[in-house]
Amino acid sequence: METRTDIKVDLKNTGIEPSEIEGQRGEAQDALNRLWSGELDFTGWVRDPLEFSDAAVNELIDAASEIREKCDYFLVLGVGGSFMGAKAVVDLLQSPDADTKVLFAGYNFNARYIHDLLREISDGDLCLCVVSKSGTTTETLSAYGIFKEIMLEKYGPEETAARTYVVTEHRSNYLFDMAVAEGSRIFDLALDIGGRYSVLTPVGLLPIAVAGIDIRAIMNGARSLCSREAFRGDGLDYAVTRQAFADAGKTIEVYEFFDPYFAYFGEWLKQLFGESEGKDGKGLFPASLMFSRDLHSMGQFLQQGTPCFFETFITVDEVAEDVEIPALAMKPFAGKTIQQINLCAEKGVLDAHVKAGIPVISVRLPRLDENTTGQLLYFFETQCAVSALLSGVNPFNQPGVEDYKREMRAYITALDK
Repeated sequence: METRTDIKVDLKNTGIEPSEIEGQRGEAQDALNRLWSGELDFTGWVRDPLEFSDAAVNELIDAASEIREKCDYFLVLGVGGSFMGAKAVVDLLQSPDADTKVLFAGYNFNARYIHDLLREISDGDLCLCVVSKSGTTTETLSAYGIFKEIMLEKYGPEETAARTYVVTEHRSNYLFDMAVAEGSRIFDLALDIGGRYSVLTPVGLLPIAVAGIDIRAIMNGARSLCSREAFRGDGLDYAVTRQAFADAGKTIEVYEFFDPYFAYFGEWLKQLFGESEGKDGKGLFPASLMFSRDLHSMGQFLQQGTPCFFETFITVDEVAEDVEIPALAMKPFAGKTIQQINLCAEKGVLDAHVKAGIPVISVRLPRLDENTTGQLLYFFETQCAVSALLSGVNPFNQPGVEDYKREMRAYITALDK
């Protein structure tokens, strides 16, 4: 497939000299080559857009069509990388008129949330998608027990199994063994792909397809960047610039959006970068803000607070729909469109922050569709892994997460005593 990208990265407002960035490009290319070499564990995602066949994509599309025919609600149970990427894309691209509503649970322990979901789905037919790489995730398996019991009461064992779709590693674990025994359909998550890098696998693609989103176009977008050549020259300058900010003492990267449908994309980025980089006392703390809303809460801090951060604008040039402000509105807003005002807000914030000496990276898409979304997902996965390697940490482990899980399980086990 032809190497191409619609993503534009603008570094002119970072305050970093181009010569400094150019001087680090060789090291960034070395990191990229390590990702492609296969020498590192959990780098299956690097080649996966190329190796995930059209037949595999069609299998997911067919399954999604089957699901939409038999259910009103498709409930995805997963936490972290097992749901964030899927929810980010569904929020961005699903039509509000979709016949099947894709819902998410199994990512918290909040009883009120579960009660509300049970009420919401009580008036329709349900299918479950249970996503857990290990097959033992506490949040996910707890929720699975609750919703499985509801389905057994409504459909019986055979139909419940037929309405349950499992995404996990193809090896013995609690979830895999149960799915095999009961006859539920299993989609494999490759052993060499970690959860936060799994959105372009069945983990993300099945829920996205059920939402009626074109996953062929998403994968084609990812494939257009899936090569070393796509990141040659200035292709890794975003990762290099992040590391330059870290070396200069910045501790926070603030992702900023001017579209509320990007809210969960920000959450996905926070896990991707936070879990990949935050170890060995290193890493930029990832935060996200939604403008113009958060300009009325965090705008003051950004403008005049502790200069511990840099900003990354993630914006889209063209919108599919716009709304005109009627003539009866207050001047000077009357007669303008909402998108015109939004662009004025974006330009005004950029100008004010640059004048205040705040470094700003701009990542722009010409439009938001399935193809550009696929590009954006793979772009950030690659930039994140390279950035982590530049800082000297392993992007693909999470020992700190294992620490809290061990402590939490001990408390849960103690409840039986």
